[in-house]
Amino acid sequence: MIPISMRPAVVLLAAVFSATSVSAQSTRVEAIAQEQAEKAKELGVEGPSSAERIVRRVLLSPLLSGGDGVYPWFGSVFSGTGMALGVGYLKRLENAAYINAQTGLSLNNSRIVRATVAAPELINDLLQVDATAHWLDARGVSFYGSGPDSELDARVRYDYKPIEIGGNATIKPGRYFSFTGGYSFLDINTTLDVPRFRPEEVLGIDRALTFQVTRATVAFDWRTSPGYSTRGGYYRATLERYHESGGRPFSFQSNEFEVVQLLPLLREQFVLAFRGLVTVATPDSDHEVPVMLAPFLGSGNTLRGFANRRFSDRNRALLTGEYRWRPSRYLDMALFIDAGQVAPNRRDFDISTFETSWGLGARFHGSHFNALRVDVARGREGLRIVFAGSQPF
Repeated sequence: MIPISMRPAVVLLAAVFSATSVSAQSTRVEAIAQEQAEKAKELGVEGPSSAERIVRRVLLSPLLSGGDGVYPWFGSVFSGTGMALGVGYLKRLENAAYINAQTGLSLNNSRIVRATVAAPELINDLLQVDATAHWLDARGVSFYGSGPDSELDARVRYDYKPIEIGGNATIKPGRYFSFTGGYSFLDINTTLDVPRFRPEEVLGIDRALTFQVTRATVAFDWRTSPGYSTRGGYYRATLERYHESGGRPFSFQSNEFEVVQLLPLLREQFVLAFRGLVTVATPDSDHEVPVMLAPFLGSGNTLRGFANRRFSDRNRALLTGEYRWRPSRYLDMALFIDAGQVAPNRRDFDISTFETSWGLGARFHGSHFNALRVDVARGREGLRIVFAGSQPF
């Protein structure tokens, strides 16, 4: 028991102690707050890292944004010359007009320069006209002989140097339909490295050829974009007439038919993609189809498990199926299988003997175009790696 006389002193001491404790606690909190403020000044404002800024800059460039300006180009100068790198320039103008120019160099020193200029759409967007110019120096293009039974060891190489100047007029009567008519002047020079075939087996090579080319295409395209899409379809028929104007026996007609169908699954996260392609080249009487213009299989867009231009003849048939899935916004993966055959006559096709290849691919893309594609494919002659700047179809 505390005596009554001492109670005021005890209360006073308790009050002093309590005040001292509160003051110490307040001082401690203020010190911690001050330390945090000092650290915040040192750290600065939080923002994206250097790596994140680089990625964002790439994604917003013409390569992935699809915008105007200079862009890197990946692809092939000519099928059979290996991967090529280059640069392009795209300028969009009013009413769907544009200028697009590209130049590239392949691993084997093949070179390409090409440009397209499209005029503004006319007659309520019904008609558009474009002009193209194309110069190519393709080195070491492979030829294995004609027919489905050609031998891998029989390969010869030739240099292919065409110059092509032409134009097209496209009519779009509806949202999906288009009709295109075109004309090109095509001048070709070829040089065979080491002759191994008889002259009648390397038709048109080591000859200077000049063609007047006329073409007509009808297409129905209801994909979201020709460059990259996860749904829709594309159906096309193209008729071309190659008239050799120098009096040499290499005039012919080429008819090509293509069907592409994309079936989306689970909100387009997964896609089943199918393609069928048939090309029929018919020479004039007493004429032949030259080697460099003949239909072929074996490339990044046809039989991916075989060497470029591995099979060649007057006719070809190709079937392709892909299972695509999208693990991220800018990346698609794909499992695929290709099957096809070339033949001297349409009646010689036999689906039971089609060459096949299968593999896995990765595609880096924007919302309406493909930037880079890498496919690893296997066929009966080994493993192939494909680098391309476009979708296979």
